Amino acid sequence: MARTQRVFKTTIAVTAVIILSKVFGFVRDMILAGYFGTGMANDAYVSAYSLFYLPVLLFNSCISATLIPLYVQEREQHDLRRANHFASNTLNLFALAALVIAALFYLLARPLVRVIYVGFEPEKAELTVRLVRTMLLSLVFNITSISLASLLNAAEKYIAAQLTGFPLSLCVILASVLFSHRYGIEAVGWGVFAANVLQFVILVPFLAGWFRYSPVIDFSDRRFHRLVALAGPAMLSMGISELNHMIDHALASGLNPGDISAMSYAYRLITFLLGVLMVPLTTVMFSKLSRLAAGHDKKGMLDVLRRCVLVISLVALPIVAIAVVMSRDVIKFAYMRGRFGMDSVRVTAGILVCYVVGVPGFGLRDFLSRVFHSLQDTKTPFRVSCLVVALNIALNLILRVFFGANGLALATSIASSTGMLVQLALLRKRFGGLGFKAIVPELLKIAVAALACGGVCALLNRALPEAMGTGRVFLRLALCAGGGFVAYFAACVVLRVRTLHTFAAEILRRG
Repeated sequence: MARTQRVFKTTIAVTAVIILSKVFGFVRDMILAGYFGTGMANDAYVSAYSLFYLPVLLFNSCISATLIPLYVQEREQHDLRRANHFASNTLNLFALAALVIAALFYLLARPLVRVIYVGFEPEKAELTVRLVRTMLLSLVFNITSISLASLLNAAEKYIAAQLTGFPLSLCVILASVLFSHRYGIEAVGWGVFAANVLQFVILVPFLAGWFRYSPVIDFSDRRFHRLVALAGPAMLSMGISELNHMIDHALASGLNPGDISAMSYAYRLITFLLGVLMVPLTTVMFSKLSRLAAGHDKKGMLDVLRRCVLVISLVALPIVAIAVVMSRDVIKFAYMRGRFGMDSVRVTAGILVCYVVGVPGFGLRDFLSRVFHSLQDTKTPFRVSCLVVALNIALNLILRVFFGANGLALATSIASSTGMLVQLALLRKRFGGLGFKAIVPELLKIAVAALACGGVCALLNRALPEAMGTGRVFLRLALCAGGGFVAYFAACVVLRVRTLHTFAAEILRRG
């Protein structure tokens, strides 16, 4: 009971920090939109960041999916000294690898931009190259920060690990406000560089007292070999959403000017939702799943899985319903100011709808990948991810012809949701059943309540006059969304959705 209480309180605390971080990131995106809109400069910045983020994505997927369970295993089966020696060696080897990859990407930046963004005009391509090279200067700091954050999560210091989101928002905001008038979008590139250095500086103090760093580099460490063997497949499986998003950008480079920026702004709202709804749960539960897997507690793992599926559905479905109905007002409130006009709103709102329908698939697929990783199985999520990427590319090529940028976003949502269903089927086969028959009636009730939420929201959206200006748009959005949520909770009460009652009782009893 005491441990359950700690897990609950930790989840709430991590959620609060992540919400603050995401809100700060939301403000960052609002300011970027106001200064650069969906023009050529922002297209170049978004494309450069995607290219820079490719090695970050691969390292992040590999480190976060494998270092935590192996570090926990080493600490519990041996002692803290051996675990820290393994972690130090891993940290040093990853930093060395990041240095080599940064140098290669720096040298190959120009041909990479030309190959990936084939539709870019020479001026936009050259600006993208300069931005990529600026960001690559900080890759080693970024990768080291990812390693440190994973160690903090493994030590159950979740809040400290979540602080890395603040420096990026702070530095990009300062770069936009103070230096963009003179240096343009390149000031934002240097803001990304400064943020990655600051992330590292922030995390180091939290290691004091429990982590003893060793300046060791041992390529023969069998534990590191095990990590690398697990990491290869994990690279794609955990980073599939970002990889698909990068593929979308590459295919959008030949579409209308500004489509890449519009896709990026819409997708950032999706990552905001996922960060607030899914990341706290998966962050805390991954360590718990790793402990249950190490103890061969199959029943405990399945119980965690079922509860997480219900909670994710309970929270995500009404938000998806409201976002679909109110997409234009959401984009107006988020970005419509400065150079971000009504044309940008229309394009971005359409893309948002096509992305947001995939939110349950995005979140559940990432969580299910964590279930496999807690079992030290990275090959199964890897195979599923290959399927998702292949399906996304095929759907992109088809839907792009008929729906343009909207089709690219819809393809990503369909592919991700398909991957989630495949993972559930594979987990069912592995465990000999998931016990989902017991929760299907509950899931259906939640879905019906979400439909009621969307229906009421749509009626209010039609009844209220269109609004312009941040304050009026916010009021309209609050009224429509508020009515939808009231309908949702009322439907949940009438349908006797046990998950809502349990969740509310837990909050009242513990908080």
